[in-house]
Amino acid sequence: MASLRKAVVPFLLMGLLVTAGCGNEERIEVPKQSVSVVDGDTIKVKMKKKEETVRLLFVDTPEINHPNFGKQPLGDEAKDFTQKLINEAKKIELEKEETKRDKYGRFLAYLHVDGKLLQEELVKEGFARIAYVEQPDAKYLEELRDAEQEAKRKKIGIWQWDNYTKKDGFHVEALKNEKNIFVASKNSDVYHPIGCHVVKEIKQENLMYFYSEQEAMRTNRHRSEVKGCWDN
Repeated sequence: MASLRKAVVPFLLMGLLVTAGCGNEERIEVPKQSVSVVDGDTIKVKMKKKEETVRLLFVDTPEINHPNFGKQPLGDEAKDFTQKLINEAKKIELEKEETKRDKYGRFLAYLHVDGKLLQEELVKEGFARIAYVEQPDAKYLEELRDAEQEAKRKKIGIWQWDNYTKKDGFHVEALKNEKNIFVASKNSDVYHPIGCHVVKEIKQENLMYFYSEQEAMRTNRHRSEVKGCWDN
C-alpha cells in the first residue's frame, strides 16, 4: 500500500500544480511521453487524460504559425531545439513560480531537462529573448539575463540581425535588406532573397527560411528569375 501511495502522489501533485497550485516553487517530474512541443516556448503536457498548454516563463521565441505574425525566421529552429532537449532528456520537470496563467489561459512554468533550465538554454543559444517579466526579482531571471547578454555579445541566433529583435517582439520587415536570408515555398523548387516582393505571396504554412544561399541550394532549389529581386 505504501509503494502504491508513493506512485500515485506525483500524479496528484501534478494535477494540483496544473489546476490550482499548491504552494510556491513546486517542481514536479512529468513523463517524457506526456510532453509534446508546440513551438520553441510552448509545450503541451497530458496528465490523467487532461492536456494542458504550458507557456515557458519569461522567454519568447520567433513564431511558426501566428495568426498575425505568421512564420518568423528561426521559429522552426527554436522549436527543433526545444524538441531535441526534450527528446534527449532522461528527466523532465515543471516548476511554477506562482499560480498563474496568461491571457490565453496557458499555464506558466519553468521547464527543467536533466537539471538544466530549458529557458536558459534557449536564450543562451540565441533562440529566445527575455520577455513578459512582471516580477523584477523573479527566480532564474539573473541567469537568463546573463545568458541573453552573452548571446547578444556573440551575435548569434535572433541577435545576428540588427533590429530583428526588439522589446515588443520580432520584426521580419527589418530583414528585407539582409543579404544572407532566403525564402522558398515548400511546393517550389526556387528560392528568393527575403526582400523579394513575391515572398509575401507564399502561404505561411509553406514558408521556409534559409540563412545562406548554400543552405537553400542543398535542398535542390535554384535561384528564382523574378525581375528586380537579385543584384546580379
